[in-house]
Parts: sequence; C-alpha cells; structure tokens
Amino acid sequence: MSQFVYTCEPGWEDRLIDELHRVFPQSRHTRSAADGWVMGDLPDETIGTPSVALCSQCLPRAEAIRAESISAWGQAVGQRLIAGLEGHVGPWRLHVFGIHDRDGSVGRRRCQLIRENVESLLQKKRRRLLRTQTAANGPWAPNEALVQVGLTTAASGYFSLCKDPLRFQLRRLIAPFPGGVAEIPADRDAPSRAFAKLVEAELRLGQRISAGQTCVDLGSSPGSWAYVALNRGARVVAIDRSPLRADLMANPALTFLRGDAFKYQPPETVDWLLCDVIAFPQRIIELLQTWVAGRWCRRFCVTIKFRGDSEYPLLEPLKSWLVAYGAEFILRRLTNNKNEVTAIGEVSKG
Repeated sequence: MSQFVYTCEPGWEDRLIDELHRVFPQSRHTRSAADGWVMGDLPDETIGTPSVALCSQCLPRAEAIRAESISAWGQAVGQRLIAGLEGHVGPWRLHVFGIHDRDGSVGRRRCQLIRENVESLLQKKRRRLLRTQTAANGPWAPNEALVQVGLTTAASGYFSLCKDPLRFQLRRLIAPFPGGVAEIPADRDAPSRAFAKLVEAELRLGQRISAGQTCVDLGSSPGSWAYVALNRGARVVAIDRSPLRADLMANPALTFLRGDAFKYQPPETVDWLLCDVIAFPQRIIELLQTWVAGRWCRRFCVTIKFRGDSEYPLLEPLKSWLVAYGAEFILRRLTNNKNEVTAIGEVSKG
C-alpha cells in the first residue's frame, strides 16, 4: 500500500475525490487540512495506467515531511533526493511548489529558496546529480525521474520521488509542470484568452502544431485556436456559423466554412483536430469518438464542457474507449479550463 497525494484548484477537492473513487474504487481518499490537497492509499498492484482528469498534480508514494526553516527544508529534501537517486542513470527534474495562498506562506519565493538550498547541498555532496538535472518544465525524457516537494504549509508538506517505469505508467496523472500549473504568458494579439488552453495542451502532450501541418478547428470563432495554428505556419480549415476575426479570415492559410461543426468530415486525414465548441458533453464525446474511430485526425485537442458536477462520470467510459482504440491520451482539467476538461492525444496508426 502506497500513499498517493493529489493537488487540485482549491474548491475542487470533493469533485476530485468523487473521480478518484470511480478510478480506484478499492481505495480511500480524503481531503487534507490544507485547501487543494487530497490524500489516498493505493495498493501497488492496482496502479496500472490511470487517468484522473480533475487533479492538477500527483505525488506518488509520497512521504510526509516537516522542516522549520529554509535550510532545514534543503537538508531534509537533499538527503532524501540523494538516497532516492542512488544508482539512477538518466535525467531527473525537481519540482518545489505550493498551492499559493494569499498570505504568501507557501508562495513562490519560499519554494525558490528551498530549491536553491537543495541544489547548494548537491553542489557540495553530489555534483554529478546537478549535471543530469533537467529544467523543471518541458517534455519528458526517456528514463527521467521526477522529484517533487509539495508544501502544504510553510513547515510541512510531502516528498515524492518517482522513477521509470512508474513515472511512465503515471504519465496521464503526472504533469510536467511544478504543481501541474501551466503558466502561459499573455498574448494581447490573440482573439481571446482561450489560446492559452491550446498552448497548454501542446505542452502536456509534448507535441506542438508545426509548419506545414493541417488542422481542422471546429467551432472556431472568434479564432483563438486557429490563431495559434496559423502563427505556427499550419494550414487551417475553420468551421463555424460565424466568421473569425477579420485578420484571420484574410490569412491565405485559412479556409473558412460556414456551417455545423458536428457535420463536417475531412476529405483526408488531418494532423490536428481542434475543438473548443460549446455543446452538451455527450455531443462532444461522440464527436471525438467519431474522429478517432474513423482516424480522421492524427492528434486531437478537444474541450468537453460541463453544466455542473453530475456529468463528470461521463469521462469514465470515454477513458476506457480511448484505451480500447489504442489512443495515447491525457484527459485533464487544464490550468486554463473552467468547468471543463480537455482531451489531448494521438490516434493509433493501427
């Protein structure tokens, strides 16, 4: 039995626990005293390759830790890190984070100072580890280990060290960003803030829309997702009942089709299906299944919007369906999502 710790946006703890009960019905999950933290005991033999959409980050096999000062944090974490990475061959990354509260007790500055103290200890005792340390963000490398320090208060939190093959097994649970929070810089030229969802989805998938690729953007207006794709040099077919912003409509790489996004079928397989349309979740799920089953796209980024809490169980059969079709996928309430979950993935070539 291992302790798994999950984070979420404060206020979403009960929704996350409900989903965890559906994913791991044999395990017990409870709220922490700190907002945004959920704990659970998970039998090792049931781990598999789970998908939990409403968590921000997962700390597998977590160990509770206390330290009264920055230097004490550095010592406690550094010693555990050195012991845990003994014999590890390959890269590793370090995440130190808190769910930042208004009084700043677990704010960014404290996390940065702890990280610096850990690296200072490694400089003295294990310089070779610093040579294999990678950036805190970015796509996973083969055989990469993840060390996480999650602060619930200034003096308490959790330590987690996860190496392959477990890290790879938990790729649908563990985010490549500290705390699972993706900070996407503002872009004042984008038609709306919705562009950040697509950029975050690319980072989580570890694949970006690139020049020369083909994209279908369903329900595209006013055009934030088409804007991202066009700026990358992709060709975009946008389907909506309303036109996109004027400068996007004038882009020669954009083809605009006025019509129903749910009735469109591409004449040939496209590189990306993009869909941020507002519709009932059942319709969006059926649309995604149609595109995946027909192999109309190679990759997908589709937002599933909900009208409350009662529809989240619809995600469970979708997870099973995507597994059955061999899709490599992530279902996640993104940092930039509201009451919605984004399905990101790659369609099997089989």
